[in-house]
Amino acid sequence: MVLRGCLTLSKNIILKLKGVSKSYPTSGGAEVLALNDVSLNLTSKGLSLVEGPRGSGKSTLLRIAGFLESPSSGSVIFANEDRTNLTPEVRLKLIRNEVGVVPPYPSLLPYLTLLENIMLPMTKKNKSLAVEMLKNLGVENIGSYPAEVPVEEQQKASIARALVNSPQLLLVDEPTASLSESGAITVMELLKKLKNEFVILTFTDDMGISKYSDEVYRLNNGILE
Repeated sequence: MVLRGCLTLSKNIILKLKGVSKSYPTSGGAEVLALNDVSLNLTSKGLSLVEGPRGSGKSTLLRIAGFLESPSSGSVIFANEDRTNLTPEVRLKLIRNEVGVVPPYPSLLPYLTLLENIMLPMTKKNKSLAVEMLKNLGVENIGSYPAEVPVEEQQKASIARALVNSPQLLLVDEPTASLSESGAITVMELLKKLKNEFVILTFTDDMGISKYSDEVYRLNNGILE
């Protein structure tokens, strides 16, 4: 395994979305339905993919799965506990410790080195752990600043940052959006290896990466199939 000996891995991870809907008010007083009765069941380690065009509801689904928002209706079950309605304190704890999010474009701080970026969110600062993780994920220039390395290297560092607190769930938003074809292959092969250790849920409009996934869902107009 890529991270064997590097992290304490979680087991029996469960994410269940049951009948989740989400609507947003508009300036005219009406509501826009972003998600419509979505149910999703992730009960084991692996790589699942939610595919859909822009405006299909992918970002809303990611925010709810990552506890950044609560649904308008339905329930969110995480690690066998109902996490539908959370206090701010519990929400923050889950976001910091249980869920890792990889954005579509590397959002590393430009004035910190790759290593410093990885250590920044660590709940328990451990330089040797951060160094080991970066090396295990194939990041070589750990003392360089983001602008000094290729985007592919930055994306790997972003994945390392999302994993540094050993989350139970990894959410990856448009993993190939900022990459060349060869860079996309490298990053997807990395995620394919990580699926043996984590539950990974990827959101994309690139059906070309579906071959790396164990299960593919289609999201369109807020409806998941």
